[in-house]
Amino acid sequence: MWADFHWHARDWAESHKETVKRSLELAYASGGLAIGVMPNTTPPLTTLEFCQEYLKLADGVTVLGEKQKILVQMYVHLALTSDLEQVKRAIEATRKEPGICGMKAYWGHSTGNLGILQEEIQSKVFSTLTQEGYEGVLVNHCEDDTLLSDTLYNSQEPKTWSTHCRPEKAEIASFIKTISLAEQAGFQGKFHVAHVSTLQVVDFINNYTGKLRISCGVTPHHFLLDNSYLERPDGAWYKCNPPLRSKETQQRLLERLMQGKIPIIESDHAPHTAKDKTQAIPASGIASGLVWPELRFYLRGLGMSREQIKAVTFDNAVALYGLQDKIIYEERKDRKELETVREKYPHQPFGEFF
Repeated sequence: MWADFHWHARDWAESHKETVKRSLELAYASGGLAIGVMPNTTPPLTTLEFCQEYLKLADGVTVLGEKQKILVQMYVHLALTSDLEQVKRAIEATRKEPGICGMKAYWGHSTGNLGILQEEIQSKVFSTLTQEGYEGVLVNHCEDDTLLSDTLYNSQEPKTWSTHCRPEKAEIASFIKTISLAEQAGFQGKFHVAHVSTLQVVDFINNYTGKLRISCGVTPHHFLLDNSYLERPDGAWYKCNPPLRSKETQQRLLERLMQGKIPIIESDHAPHTAKDKTQAIPASGIASGLVWPELRFYLRGLGMSREQIKAVTFDNAVALYGLQDKIIYEERKDRKELETVREKYPHQPFGEFF
């Protein structure tokens, strides 16, 4: 029983990688109550019209023989761009369409080419959000573009994706910069750091005493797996943005999750095809939505209480988006069709972990 607001359901031009239908099948079969789709689709979700068209993909979909609309709720995030007029229209779209749960800003380049890279423009985006009175969720992909260098990737030493191409300092620098810009602008929304992968950012958020409303979410692959997985024969399947980190960082992230210092688990489910993963520089993304059935039992085994598990896998995410009245918690068992749904994915990232 979970709600996952970091999900790449792809579809449209990327339906060979993932679809809304398959995403909803997986969610329903593994106890999911809601998913929040990320906007770096093709084409990207940058307008009210695109968001509404995308949301219609879930209408009337039959999931495992039943009507989806009753079973798994789907929301979308709207992507911000460097165009300030688009930012204004995006804010208005969130007020018109209840299926838009929030907005997302990519502060460095990542999958989808939606990066807002120049600090001057980043500052203006926050100022525009403030001036237009936006108070909703802003999901932040924090990687400083000046510290990213994908060309340093060495396929013979795939760990370079983590240590050289997209190091921890890129996330830390981007977070510090964007928090400062948000404070300067008087940002009134909820500043959520997606897929946090560094201890410094987690600790900053926990010690923060300023006026911003800051939260973060961590993915199962960042608190369960480390960058040694990149060196395995199937290592390309573990390449993601931000990358898997060192064993020490991974273990410390898990500790902070267990200590209640990271409030939300979000999968960043991002499937790719085998072709995508055999390119000179493999595509970034892990099908981490596959982990949900085992995850709650694993956390129980580590000593996390049922109440804590419910908080990090459901309550806190739903509260962040203000959807407590729309997404009602209920106990669900994994469906017998779960393994059939899982087999549709070309790689099982946690197959040997549990």
